[in-house]
Amino acid sequence: MRTFKTLTKGAALVALSVVVACTGVVQDTATGPTPIPKAVLVSAGDVAVVIAAPDGFCIDRATITENTNGAFMFLSDCRVVASTGKAARVPISYILTSSISPTGLAGSENGMKPALEALGQFLATPVGVFTLGKSHVVGAVSILQTKQTNTALYLLVEDKEFSDDAGVSSRYWRAFTEVNGRLVALSVTGYSGSDPEEKRGLRIIRAFMQAVVDANVAL
Repeated sequence: MRTFKTLTKGAALVALSVVVACTGVVQDTATGPTPIPKAVLVSAGDVAVVIAAPDGFCIDRATITENTNGAFMFLSDCRVVASTGKAARVPISYILTSSISPTGLAGSENGMKPALEALGQFLATPVGVFTLGKSHVVGAVSILQTKQTNTALYLLVEDKEFSDDAGVSSRYWRAFTEVNGRLVALSVTGYSGSDPEEKRGLRIIRAFMQAVVDANVAL
């Protein structure tokens, strides 16, 4: 079984990432509190934001971080044991991350759609596309696909210089939205050759985005 510790090697976020040390507040799962939560409440710029996992995934509490720069966490595959209601790790197929900025999406006060379009235009520039990479090598990163809804921006990114001993793919999905006035960046990364057309990765990141949005409706 590939371990979560091995898989997280080299899995960097965009410029919105934070590298800090703290803990998050565990939310209840459908069957009660669990040491491997399906959702957590964190603070970003003194605003509460819930990050919720899509079906089949859980949050790694050891990776939850918060500080003045925002919040960050890793997620990976899990299953909920029906007899106990607790989640357990299973062989990992995808690595998920969430990064929450202490500020909002620039221009969102004039509407989410145009603000996301402007973000997409910036990320397509040489400076913007560099921030999407993991290798930090100039010219190695490209955007293969761009998809946008009225409330979210999705990018399929390739970093040709990125390599990882665990076989993590050099292609990955990024997604951006604003939740409770805070910019939220999500990512989904699989393994080389496991999802050649990135269809499952796209389904997962869309489900991830929906889980986060739905979890914050009541806040």
